[in-house]
Amino acid sequence: MKSLIFVCKKLGFFNLSYIRKFFAAFMAVTLLVALLWSADINEVRAVCGSTGLPSDTLTIKVGYFGGPYYTKKVYTITDFDKLPQVQQAYTYIDNLPAICVDSAEGVKLSDLLEDAGIDINSIQKLYFYSTDIENGWYQCLDKTYLFDTPRYYYPNLPSKWNYDTQSAPPEAIAGAVQVDTIMAYKDNWQRYADTPDFSNFDTSTRFRLLFGQVGTNEHNASMSAKWVHSIEVMLGGMPPSNISLDQNNINLKVGSTLQLTATVAPDDATEKSVNWSSSDTDVATVDKNGVVSVVGDGTATITVSTVVGDIAATCIINGPKNSSKAGITTAGTDGSKKDAQEVSGEQLKLIEKIDSPKKDDNSSSKEEKKDLSESKLLTAVNSTKISSDKQGGIQPWRIYEMSADAVPLQKQKESKIPSICIAAIFIMLFTAGAVKKYLIYLREN
Repeated sequence: MKSLIFVCKKLGFFNLSYIRKFFAAFMAVTLLVALLWSADINEVRAVCGSTGLPSDTLTIKVGYFGGPYYTKKVYTITDFDKLPQVQQAYTYIDNLPAICVDSAEGVKLSDLLEDAGIDINSIQKLYFYSTDIENGWYQCLDKTYLFDTPRYYYPNLPSKWNYDTQSAPPEAIAGAVQVDTIMAYKDNWQRYADTPDFSNFDTSTRFRLLFGQVGTNEHNASMSAKWVHSIEVMLGGMPPSNISLDQNNINLKVGSTLQLTATVAPDDATEKSVNWSSSDTDVATVDKNGVVSVVGDGTATITVSTVVGDIAATCIINGPKNSSKAGITTAGTDGSKKDAQEVSGEQLKLIEKIDSPKKDDNSSSKEEKKDLSESKLLTAVNSTKISSDKQGGIQPWRIYEMSADAVPLQKQKESKIPSICIAAIFIMLFTAGAVKKYLIYLREN
């Protein structure tokens, strides 16, 4: 031990100024590691320039907070070409900081969402997923940020920007042009450029979220998500709880058409979009507006279901003649079942109990009991329905089933800064105590 102390003295390890410098350097490195560790992974990727792949499709999904997201529409490049086109220049300030000018062509995000059947006023947040992020979304922005806040392109910002002070003078705001938020499928991002260039487009960043600045000193380049392949739209308000049709059983001749009307409850449900389908398109077809066309003989079931929650209602086209009788299934005197709508297990038991004739009944008493049984059965069915309604009935909106391609909303990323800083402070305090004890030891010896 004495030999070790002697060697340390010779090397100058016991010099107080050396110890102070070492301690300061150690503290600086510890804090730097803590800050880097707690940095958001998306910001790190944006600064480092990590790359993704251009997407050939853009999927729009919709849902509510905490629930699954359902696909509304999938857009291809061809679909984009059919929508109104926008050609616009945007200014950005990156992390250097340097002025960037992006010349882009694409579709207004508001037009895209409207075409997908989404009400802009019902949106709370939008989550943008990109191909360079394997898990979770790259960017989450409020509806107010993207649609309600006026944003601008500043054509004088590149020439007026002061790289010494890293700020823009007041005159840089002159000539500002208000711009819309778009999804670009080709653009030309230029750093240090003074003017936009629409002659040399690049499609390698497809699809790219672009929006203007709220001021000439706003640093928002890293928020312009690129390689976007999916957008999840989180709605406010209430989800659908029930759906009904104005008719449940219809008899129509071949060649006839009929308009079915679906009602989605509650009235203030945000997303009321529905899908229509037919169980047998050789018998009856239905379009996206609920117009039914009878094209052949037979029976078909038309189903309407909500896009969110998949709550359904049905209408039978040209069903059995007795199917319209109170929507129940009854048993004939010959033991055969008369087809109709489905009934519950309790109702079936009631049917069997009422309609089972005794061995000593004559034919006239059988007919009387048949009429009586049907009357009692209708009363029992109605009573069961009223009882169910009083108890709240079935609330299918409370049971969510995820579609095959649904992706749940990602959990908010918790900041690691508190835990990391606590660990760093603990290390510093421990080291400071050890150094203090060591200095006392040196003075005493």
